[in-house]
Amino acid sequence: MTLPIRARLTLWYTSVVVAVLATGGVVGALVQFELAMNRLDDDLVRSMATLQGVMRNEFSEGLSLEAAAAEASIEVVVPDRTMVLRRANGTILRVWGLPMPAESVPSFGATAVNHTVTLPSGDDARILSDFVEHAGHAYVAAVIAPLGALQAQHAETVRATALGILVALLVAAVGGWFIARQTLRPLTRMAVQARGINERNPTERLSAPPVNDELGDLATSFNELLERLAAALNFQRQFMADASHELRTPVSVVRTATQVTLSQDVRTNEEYRESLGIIGEQAHRLSRLVDAMFLLSRAEARGVPLRPEFLNLDDLLAESARSLRVLAEQRAVSVVTSGADEVGLAGDSALLHRMVSNLLDNAIRHAATGGQVVARLERTSDVALLRVTNDGDGIAAEHHDRIFERFARFGDSQGAGLGLPIARWVAEAHGGTLVLERSAPGATTFAVTLPLRSAGQPE
Repeated sequence: MTLPIRARLTLWYTSVVVAVLATGGVVGALVQFELAMNRLDDDLVRSMATLQGVMRNEFSEGLSLEAAAAEASIEVVVPDRTMVLRRANGTILRVWGLPMPAESVPSFGATAVNHTVTLPSGDDARILSDFVEHAGHAYVAAVIAPLGALQAQHAETVRATALGILVALLVAAVGGWFIARQTLRPLTRMAVQARGINERNPTERLSAPPVNDELGDLATSFNELLERLAAALNFQRQFMADASHELRTPVSVVRTATQVTLSQDVRTNEEYRESLGIIGEQAHRLSRLVDAMFLLSRAEARGVPLRPEFLNLDDLLAESARSLRVLAEQRAVSVVTSGADEVGLAGDSALLHRMVSNLLDNAIRHAATGGQVVARLERTSDVALLRVTNDGDGIAAEHHDRIFERFARFGDSQGAGLGLPIARWVAEAHGGTLVLERSAPGATTFAVTLPLRSAGQPE
């Protein structure tokens, strides 16, 4: 089960705080104990130096080893330490200071080394011993300090540290929960707001926190996403409205022609042929419209894969011009193709043919009656440039930005307004561009730029 973010933040915050405090507490307790041991060892060294100094003074007065040990036990007062003097053969001479029976004195060597020993009573003690030869006398001196008080102090420190860590754990848990709650409150509020945004109120937006932090960036980015989605939704709604409007006219014509034809029981062959001609024409218009909308919808969903092959753009241009000759003759418009030959590139032949045909069709429809359409193909080192110019009235300046929008029609245009959007998509799908280069009475030019590739380098 995945914990909520608030719980995870609280857990992580508490864990980090406790880990830091526990590490600091353990290290502090160890360091404190080590420093106390060092101070105790220094005190043992000083006590040993005092004892040996007194013994040398007694030897200088001519006393024997036994007498010197007796005098030292009187002069060297160390109530919290146990002083031990023994002969070189191990016989105990004197034990004084902190009471300790002779049989309880731990064995010790003849070297001056601080080390910890366990007394017969089970308690630990620190001992420093040294073998001394002076004025013909040899003996071993030892200073013993019990570790009970030091160990009790260390244990108290450990207990206090553990208690402090426990208190810190509780404080960190409460503080972490509060901090997480305060930090995530804007996120919770944004989640509630996000659940209330749907297709019925696409203009609603999240309330960004007043501070410029990560949550503010999240809210801003999410609002920008909502803006894009709202724009896409509005575009889809507009597309559906425009498509419905375009489909309604041919459907209405087909329905009216059918109803008029069937309104009488008997019709002449000419009347039937006329009605069927109208229905066929509108069906063809519907077919082209549905095909164009389907292509654009697939293009938006990236569902139209390119099938690149090597082709000559000049041949494709000439073929498209021939296929539109009937439309041009109906309006007494001449179509002139010129420019470079053998302009080879890699592209989808069907889509490029559609792009060129759409541009020529658009130019023919908007050319002046009895006018001319000029399609000129140029080639540079890396791009092919096709300019299609008609001599119509031109496009008003306020419509230049909308000319490539779907279903955009201006003036007396009879098309569906999908030819130019499809042409631009085909150009961009091939890594090129389609722009309205200029538009004025007597000269409107659309320019297509396509990258060139050799026959051995299809895209």
